[in-house]
Amino acid sequence: MHHGHTYSLARTQTRSHCLSTRLVRPPPQSAPIFFLSTMFAKTAILATLAASASAFTPTTPSMAISFPKLGKAKTAKAVIPTVPDEDKPLTERLGGVGVSKPFAEGFDPLGFATRADAQEMIKYREAELKHGRVAMLAVPGFLLSEDFHPFFPNLPKWEYGIFALQDTLEQSSGVVGLAGAILAIAAFEARSFKAWEVPEGTPGSEASTYFKMKTDIVPGATLPAGPWTSDKLSPEEFVGKQTAELNNGRLAMIAIFLIVLQEVTSKLPAAEFDASTLEFIGNVFATPGDLFGL
Repeated sequence: MHHGHTYSLARTQTRSHCLSTRLVRPPPQSAPIFFLSTMFAKTAILATLAASASAFTPTTPSMAISFPKLGKAKTAKAVIPTVPDEDKPLTERLGGVGVSKPFAEGFDPLGFATRADAQEMIKYREAELKHGRVAMLAVPGFLLSEDFHPFFPNLPKWEYGIFALQDTLEQSSGVVGLAGAILAIAAFEARSFKAWEVPEGTPGSEASTYFKMKTDIVPGATLPAGPWTSDKLSPEEFVGKQTAELNNGRLAMIAIFLIVLQEVTSKLPAAEFDASTLEFIGNVFATPGDLFGL
């Protein structure tokens, strides 16, 4: 009886131990989860090997990118280099005004245009026109006043121009006349102020507008009047008149320089000197033997 009870108790403990052991052991991994993890590892390994192999394998272009795109192709715009105004010929500057024979490329003996931009070129042309106009008035005035000066009857005649001006200023009426002439010139010049830029910035700097003229003006058109203005002529005729005025002004500037130089060196009025010169030439042609001793 005792032995049977002991045997039964031992069997019960053994079965309990096995049952506890079976409950503690972790359940085995299910087949679907194991299969998925194994496939994922294989896929990662294959992707790594494929990426490594593609670095050494030339790729074949895809058909999707072998066809050109439809539509207009965009073409790059050609960049046209800009030529500085100083390097442009005179035929392309200021509308080609002043270019005529025998100077087919323009009259610029001192090279002012080669160091002037568009704005500076307008100022040079304005100065050339004003000097030319003054010279055109000075040539006949210089020659005429040496013999004909009705406003100053007490002045001597046939006295060359530089001394004649001094004699005129020594009279009170001459001083009044000079003052009136200066005021008239100032009033006329005041009309050209609208052609200048409003002075701004630091004088001498590149951005400064001091002593700069506007670029949208017609040089010399301070007081447009008369039958030769742009509104009364065709563009071709107006350019021709502008060129004629420039050429006459250039000739007059050279002429007044030579007249003054001649009078200073000869100490004779220009008209008297020219008359004696012409008389000498006439005598030479009349009696050539007297000149050459024949």
